[in-house]
Amino acid sequence: MKPAAKLVGSIKSNQQGMVKKNDTLDKMKTVLDWFHDRELDYTTGFMRYGVRYQNGRLIVPLTGTYNIYSFLSLTENNDFANVPVQITNRTEVKHSIYKYNVKLGKDIELASSLQTHRRASNLYFNAFSSQISLLVQLEAGDEISVKLSDLSLTSYPSDNYFGLHMI
Repeated sequence: MKPAAKLVGSIKSNQQGMVKKNDTLDKMKTVLDWFHDRELDYTTGFMRYGVRYQNGRLIVPLTGTYNIYSFLSLTENNDFANVPVQITNRTEVKHSIYKYNVKLGKDIELASSLQTHRRASNLYFNAFSSQISLLVQLEAGDEISVKLSDLSLTSYPSDNYFGLHMI
């Protein structure tokens, strides 16, 4: 009975985090909109054998080696007639997985994906994705989260997922 979980993206608070010109990639924002607990019943997600969810984080119940993964479908809507888009000089998007340990008292980046994107040539729509998967040694009580440099790109959260399982 090894701990495992897979969370699926949800549209709840519709958290939008438009990037401002002064923002840097260091200002990562936690992706909070995940189906969890009983909400997972009608999705492809699950939480098993002691894994808990709290504030966008999966809490690991046992010390061991885990495979952690995250997939984000990112969309930039450039339909200027319907949605106000803040134009920035920023062309890099950073997607990361972080670990929080109470003993250390801070988030530690475990892995990240950094990619550039360009405004769509048709000026309406630009879609791309980011995926991370890694093996890491975790301690009981570690909290795992997914962060993104621009939350406004998560327009279709039902395509997103994030999870872990003990090896």
